Amino acid sequence: MVPMRIFTAVVCGATLAAMVGCSGTPEPESAFSASPVADTESNSPETPMDQRISDALQEAKQQYDDGHYDTAFRYAQQAEGLIVEYDFPIEDEAMALTIQGYCLLQRGSIDDYFVKTHGMQEGAVSKFRRAISLRDGDFRSELGIALAQFRRHGDSIRKAESLGDGILTLEAIREDFRRGMNSKLAGKRDELLREAQRKLTVFKTNRTSLIGLGYIFQDPVSIKRNDDGSGPEPEWLGILTQNESELLVNDMNWILDDAIAGAEITAEDTAKFRAAALDIADSWRKVRKYWRVAGLDDLQQSRDRLLQVRKRDETLAEEMGRMSYFWVDRDLAFVFQSLGAFFLDSAMERARLMAIAEGVPELRLEARAKEVFLDTAFDTWEKTESRRNYEAALTYTKSFVNRHRQFEKLRLQRVSEAEESEINSNPFLVDLISRYRATMDELVQEERAMRARMVLEAAALCIDPLFQINDLRLAIVWANELKAMSPSDPIHLFVAATAYFQAEDWEAAMDNYDGYLQASSIANDSRRRTVARQRILECEQYLAREAGAGEDSGR
Repeated sequence: MVPMRIFTAVVCGATLAAMVGCSGTPEPESAFSASPVADTESNSPETPMDQRISDALQEAKQQYDDGHYDTAFRYAQQAEGLIVEYDFPIEDEAMALTIQGYCLLQRGSIDDYFVKTHGMQEGAVSKFRRAISLRDGDFRSELGIALAQFRRHGDSIRKAESLGDGILTLEAIREDFRRGMNSKLAGKRDELLREAQRKLTVFKTNRTSLIGLGYIFQDPVSIKRNDDGSGPEPEWLGILTQNESELLVNDMNWILDDAIAGAEITAEDTAKFRAAALDIADSWRKVRKYWRVAGLDDLQQSRDRLLQVRKRDETLAEEMGRMSYFWVDRDLAFVFQSLGAFFLDSAMERARLMAIAEGVPELRLEARAKEVFLDTAFDTWEKTESRRNYEAALTYTKSFVNRHRQFEKLRLQRVSEAEESEINSNPFLVDLISRYRATMDELVQEERAMRARMVLEAAALCIDPLFQINDLRLAIVWANELKAMSPSDPIHLFVAATAYFQAEDWEAAMDNYDGYLQASSIANDSRRRTVARQRILECEQYLAREAGAGEDSGR
């Protein structure tokens, strides 16, 4: 979600203005230094300090845009050191810190971290906060913190999901064991108990792996480290300690072994097994809740900060008569999608537990949970919140696509104006304009790919029933948008086919899926091609049933 070319986007317009207004012969190439620091051992004059700082910052921006984040970080650090040492404006220092923050964000160093050779180091958020303390309301740094919070929320949610998988496994083990010990299901006793044993083995392996990571059941960031990295141990987040949990797992394993071996299992053993599984699950639920709350808090803060940034920039854009920074709409679309997914996951977990209680086989669990969720009788607060946030995500996706389309037209218009003003008698100016045109063409193609991705996101929001928007007419509109952007890319056929399939227009769906199979790549689109072939078969079956239902059976 880090904005593309965030540091050099404003340079293009300034470069064009400068090159259109230049006259006379260009400076000789030798007048430009290839390094931000002059060679002090040569006889050439030392590069002025303001030029050294400017060069270091410019090189840091360029290296960042080229994806060389470690190199960009070092140049930005060098610039910061010179700025502080020679008392240059705090705006330059804020810029150097902001570049460092984005480099750290790209490297995944969101919070402060420890390096053996250098001690505690500032993470991305700390760099951004320092930049804001120097320049209140700094746009790039405020945006950077929002993006860092969004990324950190993703880390927290992944931890919660890992724990959630374990909790579901424990619930399934308890249900298999209960049914296996049910005298009415004596014929399935061995099968059910062995399935419970298989799942318990999987659970034990995953539990060992999660504990070994060191940041699932403890939160290293929750404690303040000293400069040398020393500090107290983070709190254990579960209800049960590691040893207590291991003893309960062993108890469950022994009881299962005895039951499979045919030993007599008392009512006390049965109660002990089920209580152990429940205690471990409850302990994991506490840890999962910790990470879900942490993730939700980061996500909501990211949303609020992005909304503030968007509002502030739109006000400034109106005052200055410029176009607002519309990429924040893309970021907001992702944030609201994540909020929708957060509440959808909560609702689906409840639906899965209901499916497990019904005794649904593991292979049909997700399908049955989806049926429960989509049933109108399943009316929960989480389901409502999920729909509300997905609707907001669609709103910001639409806004981004529309504004990006306008921006592309403006950019192409500027290229055309530059070409019209081209003075053929000045080879230097002609070359500059040619390079400007090439840069703009590259940016248009690069960013058009992002717009296509956002159009696909919008189409998915309209099509998938779990998002509860179900606007299949609008999905077709998005498919046409994709076709207009890239007629040779068959993805628009797949999107349209899926929309028609959800609308139960079997003939239109089959035609578009068939078109997709004809135009798509066997090597690169194998997954979608598999779906298309399966859907074509389903369409044929539906059409055959409809034809059969219309026949006169009285003949």
